[in-house]
Amino acid sequence: MSKGGLSHLDAQVQKKINNFVEDIKKIGHNNLISIILYGDVTTENFNPYISHINTLITLKKIDTSFLTEYAKLRKRYSLMASPLIFTPQLIQTSYDVFPIEFLSIKDSYIVLYGDDVLRDMDINFEDLRTEIEQQVKRQLLRSLNEFIYSLDRKADLEHLLTTSLISFVPLFKNILRLIRREHPVEGALFKEFCKEMELDERPFFEIWEIKIGRKRHTKKELINLFGDFIKEIEKFILKLEDLKINPI
Repeated sequence: MSKGGLSHLDAQVQKKINNFVEDIKKIGHNNLISIILYGDVTTENFNPYISHINTLITLKKIDTSFLTEYAKLRKRYSLMASPLIFTPQLIQTSYDVFPIEFLSIKDSYIVLYGDDVLRDMDINFEDLRTEIEQQVKRQLLRSLNEFIYSLDRKADLEHLLTTSLISFVPLFKNILRLIRREHPVEGALFKEFCKEMELDERPFFEIWEIKIGRKRHTKKELINLFGDFIKEIEKFILKLEDLKINPI
């Protein structure tokens, strides 16, 4: 859990979040257990122009009266992402279905009100490996399909490469989590991930340099880079089956 509350955010964002909490407390009444802030907004890197304000609301029971009252508030908080709404029981029975999502939330979160419902989170690492494998294969198929429709314009190929890479970042982080390693920021993440999985790091870093605007490529070079990237992802998928998980 992140420390220090909201002091890292500018006054306007803090006010928006505090007003949101007060409004949710009013409509939640005795049914409200907690309000949790998670994701980029809990970090020093938060940019209100490109990042969402993500919240998780826990209720004793999910009923239409709360949802109806929240719908009335929605326009007032249009710049905030729709909250995740759970009960404690639903959270407990969702760890095995959404292990990546819950671990990503637990990476950085702030309890704004009520109980810390994530404190005793228990993730089965075999469930995590299964979801990683499913998501990697799903993202690979999506990237291959989008490649076909991106060949006409160089800008589309650049967009495909960078969005494909970023879509894999949570999966790479969780692979390092599976083998009990801390995951660094994105730039260093690729190097450590490729080292552990015995992959060629070059395609990952070349795509990263495109994303941050350091390097330009011809259309032919982008096509070749996509091929190199997909080749490494395929190698990664084959290695997932034999991945050794260290005990917690």
